[in-house]
Amino acid sequence: MNHSFIKSLSSCSASPSPSPSPSPSTSTSLLHSYFATQAKGIEHKHDILNDDMTASNEEDDNDLSFHKSIFEFSCSSITTTPSSTKLSYWQTCFHLISFMIGSGLLCLPLALVEIEWTGLLLLVLAGLVNMYTSKLLIQALDVVRWSSGKNVFFSDLGRECFGQFGAILTASLVYVSLIINCSGYLGLAASFIVGITDFEHYTVLLMLSICVWTHAFAKSLKSLAVFSALNVALCLWMEAVIVGDAMYPLKQLALEQSAFVYETPDLSNAPIYLKLAYSFSLLASGFVSHIIVPSFYNNMEDTRKCTSAVTKSQVGVLMLMYLPICGISYAVYGPNMEAPVVFNMRNTFVRNLTIILYSTHLLLSYSITLFPVQGAFEAYLVQREEKFVKYHENHEQSTSSFPGGLDSMSDPSQHLTFRKKLVCRSVLIVMTMLFSNWFLPSTLDVFAFMLIPSMLLSLVLPCLFYWKLCQEEAGCLDVIAIIFVLTLAVLTTTCTLNIII
Repeated sequence: MNHSFIKSLSSCSASPSPSPSPSPSTSTSLLHSYFATQAKGIEHKHDILNDDMTASNEEDDNDLSFHKSIFEFSCSSITTTPSSTKLSYWQTCFHLISFMIGSGLLCLPLALVEIEWTGLLLLVLAGLVNMYTSKLLIQALDVVRWSSGKNVFFSDLGRECFGQFGAILTASLVYVSLIINCSGYLGLAASFIVGITDFEHYTVLLMLSICVWTHAFAKSLKSLAVFSALNVALCLWMEAVIVGDAMYPLKQLALEQSAFVYETPDLSNAPIYLKLAYSFSLLASGFVSHIIVPSFYNNMEDTRKCTSAVTKSQVGVLMLMYLPICGISYAVYGPNMEAPVVFNMRNTFVRNLTIILYSTHLLLSYSITLFPVQGAFEAYLVQREEKFVKYHENHEQSTSSFPGGLDSMSDPSQHLTFRKKLVCRSVLIVMTMLFSNWFLPSTLDVFAFMLIPSMLLSLVLPCLFYWKLCQEEAGCLDVIAIIFVLTLAVLTTTCTLNIII
C-alpha cells in the first residue's frame, strides 16, 4: 500500500509554513475506497471464472447428450415406476416361469439324446449355477438402484463397471437376445401349425403375427400377468398330456422316427467332453431369466423379494417341469426323441392337442419377451419427440411473428406419440416375422445365435458386475464360485461353438 499522502513529523516541523496533517476521517475514507476497488476486482475475476466453468459444464453436457445411444434411453428416461403398474410377488413368478419355459422346452430334450441319463445331473448343475448368478445380478442391481434412486437396467450396470462402451454392449446383447427369442417362438409355432394343417407357411406365419400383434398393446407388465398365469396353466396341462402319453402306451408304441425333423449336430464320433459341453449349454438355456430380471425388478412392489421370486421360480421349473419331462420322455422314447418331444407321439389326436397347446404357449411367451424391447423403443421415440418440441419452443420464443405456433403443436404431439407407438410395435413384430423365416425348421440356428448372448448375460456378466460393485462383500466361497462359473462358461461356450461351426 502507498502511504505517501501521510507526512512525517520531522518534515512538518522543518517547513516554514507547515500544512495540516490529514484528519482520521480522510485517511479512513481513502482506505475504504482502496479496499472497495480491490474487492470489485476480485468479484470480476470470480465472475469470469464462473462463466468459464458454466461454459465447460455446458460443453460436457452437450458431449454427454451427443454420446447417448439408442441402447441407453430405456434407463435414462425412467426414474421410478408408477405404483399402479407394480407387480406383486406371484405375478413376478408367473412372468419368470413363462419366460424360462418358453426357451427351455425347445432345447432340453436334445441334451439327453447326446449324453443319456448323465443329462439329468447336468440339468441340476445348470439350474444351481443359474440360481447363483441370478442372486449375484440382483445384488448388483440393489447397489446401483440405492445409489442412483432410479430404475436399473443392464446398461446401467455396464456403465458403472465398464463405462460407455459397457453400457452399449450390454444393452445390445439384451435387445438382440430378446428379438432372437421372439423370432424363434414365432417360427416354431408356425412350423407346428403347418405340420398339422394344410395351410401354407407364410399364411400361418402372418396369422400368428396378427395374433401376437393384438395382445402386444398391453400398457404394463402387470396387465400381461394374466397371460403369464394362463401360460403357466397351459404348461402344466401340456406336461400332463406328455407324461400321460409317454407312460400309457409304453415304448413300443412310440414312433421310430419323429414326425418332424430338426437339424441337429452329429455327435456320434465326438469325444465325451464335447458332448458334455454341448449338453450343458443346451440345459443352461432353460434357466436364462437374467435377460428380463431387471425389468421385473424395477416393476416389483417390493424389490427385496426379487431374489426369492427368481430362485423359487427356477426351483419350481426344475422340479415340476424339466426333470419330469426330460426323465420320463427319455425313458420312453430313448435316442429317437426330438425337441420338442410331442412329435414322437404315435396317437395323432394327442399329438395335435399337445402341438396346439405348445404353440399357444410360445405365442404367450412371445408377448412377455418382446415387451421390454417395445418399452425401450417407445421411450426412445418419446425422448426424441420431447427434444423436437423443446427445439420448437425455443424457436417460437425467439421469433415473434408466429405467436400461436406452440399452442398448435401441443395437441398433435400426443396423437403423434400414439402413432409412433403403433408403428414401433408393428415394426418389431414384422422384424421378428422376417427373422423367423431364417430359423425354420431348425432349432440349431436359434440356439447358435443365442449361445454367446445367453452365456454372457446369464453367467459371465453377473459375476463381473458383482465383483466390480460388491467386491467388499464377497467372501472366499463367492470368489471360488465366481472363478468356477467363469471357467465353466468359457469352456462350454468354446466347445459348443466348435461343434456348431
